[in-house]
Amino acid sequence: MKKLVFILAMLAGAVMAQAGDYAYLVFVNQSNDTTVMSVTDLTMTVNDNALTVTNAEKTVNFTLTDLLFMQFMTEDGEMADALDALNADAPIDVYTLQGFKAGRFGSLREAAAVLGKGSYVITDGKNSQTIVLQ
Repeated sequence: MKKLVFILAMLAGAVMAQAGDYAYLVFVNQSNDTTVMSVTDLTMTVNDNALTVTNAEKTVNFTLTDLLFMQFMTEDGEMADALDALNADAPIDVYTLQGFKAGRFGSLREAAAVLGKGSYVITDGKNSQTIVLQ
């Protein structure tokens, strides 16, 4: 039930942030498999432990417990740069949205294993991204 409430709150937050200003929604699972979807005609539904995402081109199903994070991106170049930074095995600093440092980790995967569910800002010193850990 907590996951469902969290997902619904996250979806509501995305709508309030005017997700229509973004061109892509990127999903990364625990195996580091990446799925990129255009936000054109995007709909998302949650049923039990499954997230179904549909856009103008396709429908993709995700198991909620397998998702590492999802993030909106504005353009292809930004998306590629962000994914390179997020998938690199480089040290990162992690901050809460309130600005408190949550720690320094050897990689995003290491941080995800230690941190609780929530929204964080990660930086490698050059690039910063906001992520949601599930």
